[in-house]
Amino acid sequence: MGWSVTGIMSHNIAGIPLAGSDICGFIDNTTPELCARWYTLGAFYPFSRNHNNWGNTPQEPWVFKGIQYEGTTDYFDIIQHSMRVKLNMIRYFYTELFTLSLGGGAFYKPMWFEFPNDAGAVNASPELNIMLGEAMKLSINSNKLGQNSTEFYMPAGLWCDVFNKNGTGGCLTFATGTNVNMSTKAYDFHLHLRAGFLVPMQDGVNLT
Repeated sequence: MGWSVTGIMSHNIAGIPLAGSDICGFIDNTTPELCARWYTLGAFYPFSRNHNNWGNTPQEPWVFKGIQYEGTTDYFDIIQHSMRVKLNMIRYFYTELFTLSLGGGAFYKPMWFEFPNDAGAVNASPELNIMLGEAMKLSINSNKLGQNSTEFYMPAGLWCDVFNKNGTGGCLTFATGTNVNMSTKAYDFHLHLRAGFLVPMQDGVNLT
């Protein structure tokens, strides 16, 4: 189920937008990579929590201090970074959820909600291609460990990387819907702002 992506989408489609899942997993023991990737994904859940079953090994963030991902990056640092991303996004989440409380609708949804006439968007994997409201598209590997690149679908139009790591290359224009291969290491996500939208962001949280 793509680490519960489709489960959260089904709640949103049913009119329950404040939904999430048990980050790092609830049944059986997690692994450092699974937990780190789940935190990276969970930063974009409307509701985020690390929740564990009795008898499983501990999975609090500090458990992973000193354990290295690919021999270069501390798993704890990946988790901490994802928490900061969540805090940066919180104003947008609150604004969207408040708006939905007045008129209904879905926040965490598949692309075809916004692009119903785009066959590529309709057929694209909802586990990998997630719309956050009308304004943002999240491209993230949510269903495989050890996969460092993944193909995502980008609908036609202008899309700008919200957490821009590519300088002047942070905005991309597609004349038609296009499949794009992007990096998907444990700490990678690709959040793009759709042309024509402004979004509120939380200030004062250092992402460096």
